[in-house]
Amino acid sequence: MRNLRRIRRLLSLLLHAALGAVLTLAFTRPRQVAPGPVFDAIACWWRARIGRILGLRIVTHGQPLPGPALWVANHISWIDIAALGGFVPVSFLSKSEVRNWPLIGWLAARGGTLFIRRGQRGGADTATEEITWHLIRGRRVILFAEATTTRGDRVRPFHPRLFATAIRAGVPVQPVALRYPPHPGAEAGAPHPTVPFVDDDTLLAHAWRVLGEPRIDVEMTFLQPLATQHGQERKALALAAHDAVDACVTGAGTRAARIEQPGGYA
Repeated sequence: MRNLRRIRRLLSLLLHAALGAVLTLAFTRPRQVAPGPVFDAIACWWRARIGRILGLRIVTHGQPLPGPALWVANHISWIDIAALGGFVPVSFLSKSEVRNWPLIGWLAARGGTLFIRRGQRGGADTATEEITWHLIRGRRVILFAEATTTRGDRVRPFHPRLFATAIRAGVPVQPVALRYPPHPGAEAGAPHPTVPFVDDDTLLAHAWRVLGEPRIDVEMTFLQPLATQHGQERKALALAAHDAVDACVTGAGTRAARIEQPGGYA
């Protein structure tokens, strides 16, 4: 039964990827700096559809800011992209290696994903300029500020450098906490047994396990936005965002009223 589910979902994903390629060719240009509002809506729908194929059941807490903002979230898995990116139109920051992935890299680049060359001279400076430009243009940008994935039971320190983009653009920072509750009967606070994409796991092996899950519950908590002002210390801003997300993930914080979206998405 599990393998039949995997095969059915894999075929659905392949067809959906092909549709994504056709839509991308039709609604984007090779050297455009950012996608337009029509393709933004299409990309949001496309990512949401991936979430439904994977069996995501998303519950949200709080409210996302309606205008431009730097969203900073903890990072657990590549599934985070389908969950967050299928909620509202956003741009992601990804490692530059993703740009070279077959089809996925091309779709990401044409869909407005920003890339950072980690470990290379000037890589962070270039990413800072691009993120700032997108924020000034009125876009939302999502930053996984831990710069790595975790098992979801704790939040690693947030790297402060790219928080300067929100200060420069004069937009707020909204912390976003992601949780994947474990299966019923698991120990309280235990990480989900399948979702975390960590250590030396490979994308194909991890995706095969995910495709076998009957459903995956996701909790997204949009926390109180943090105002920015010229001359603000980015380290203090990063620490405040980290503490808000960590309190929510570890259960130390008070959660907003529960709002469940029909079918898992808005």
